[in-house]
Amino acid sequence: MGIESIRSAGARWLAALALAAVQAAALAQGGYPSHPVKLVVGAAPGGNVDINARIVAKRLGEILGQPVVVDNRPGAGGAVAFNFVRQAASDAHTLLMVPTGFTTGVALNPDAGYDPVKDFTPLSTVNTFAYAIAVGAHSPIGSLRELLEAARARPGTIGYGTGGVGSGQHLVGELLSANAGIQLLHVPYKGGTAPVTAVISGQIPMTVEIESVLAPQARGGKVRVLATTGPARTSLLPDVPTVSEAGIAGFVVQGWLGVVGPRGLAGDIVKRLNAALRQAVAEPEVAAAIAKGGAVARASSAEEFGALIDSDTRRWTRLVRDAGIRVK
Repeated sequence: MGIESIRSAGARWLAALALAAVQAAALAQGGYPSHPVKLVVGAAPGGNVDINARIVAKRLGEILGQPVVVDNRPGAGGAVAFNFVRQAASDAHTLLMVPTGFTTGVALNPDAGYDPVKDFTPLSTVNTFAYAIAVGAHSPIGSLRELLEAARARPGTIGYGTGGVGSGQHLVGELLSANAGIQLLHVPYKGGTAPVTAVISGQIPMTVEIESVLAPQARGGKVRVLATTGPARTSLLPDVPTVSEAGIAGFVVQGWLGVVGPRGLAGDIVKRLNAALRQAVAEPEVAAAIAKGGAVARASSAEEFGALIDSDTRRWTRLVRDAGIRVK
C-alpha cells in the first residue's frame, strides 16, 4: 500500500471516529436521533400493518428530524421481525411496529423466541379496532342473546368462520364461548374474505371478523351484525350494541397496533419517542389515513401500552391453554 493510500485510509478512520464522537455527544445532550431510524415490520409490504407503519413513519420522521425507514421482515407470524429487534438491545434507532399478534404469538408458540413483556420497551399504541359477531342476513337469529340461547340449546353445532386457527378472530370466538359458558364450533378458512362469503351464502351460520370488514356488508344488507367487541359503540356501526350491552357484561376485546423498541432504552429517549408518536397519531391527516383502514387512531403513554401488552399476553396465554388450541 502506497503512502497516499495509507494517508487516505487514516483520514477515513479519523473521520469515522469524529462522526462517532459527534453522534455520542448528540445523544448525551439529548440530540436523539442522530441518524435515520429503522421501523421494523413483521409483515410483507402492502398489508394493514405495513400500511399503518408507513403512515406513521412518514410523520414521525418529520417530527424527529431524521428519516424513519420501514424495514419489512416477514416470516413466522411476525416472529422473525420480533426477534430481530429483540437482539438489538438498547439500540434506540431500531424500533418495531407490533400488532395484537405480538401477544398471541407467544401463547400459540412457546418456542417463538421472544417475550413481549421482558424483551422490549413499550413506546405507544398507534390505533385500536374492534371485532364483530355476525350472522347471515336471512338468519333467524336476531340478537346476541338469541345466539347464546341457541348455542346453549345445541352445544357444538353452531359454527363460526374465521381466517384460521390461532387468528385473532378465532381467539375472540373462543373467548366469547368461555365467557358465555357456551360451545361454538370453529370453522377455519385460509384467510381472506372466505368466512364472510360463507356466511352471506348460508354455508355457515356466523362469523367473527374485524368490524371494518363487516360494516360494508352490514350496510349492504348482506349480514346482520349482532354485537361488536369494543368498550363502546363505534361510528362504523353506531346502531349495533357492544357485547357488554348485548348480553355478556364486561366482555371487551380490541385489536391494536403499537410501537416498541428493544429492551434497555433510556428513559429520556422513551419520553422523546412517546411524545413524537402522540403528536404524529393526533394529527388529522394521520388519523384520517388510519381510519381508512378501519381503525381508530389512538396513542397512549408508554406505561399504558406496557400494561396492555402484559394483560393481553396473560389473557391469550390462559385462553390458548384452557381451550387446548394448537397451531399445526
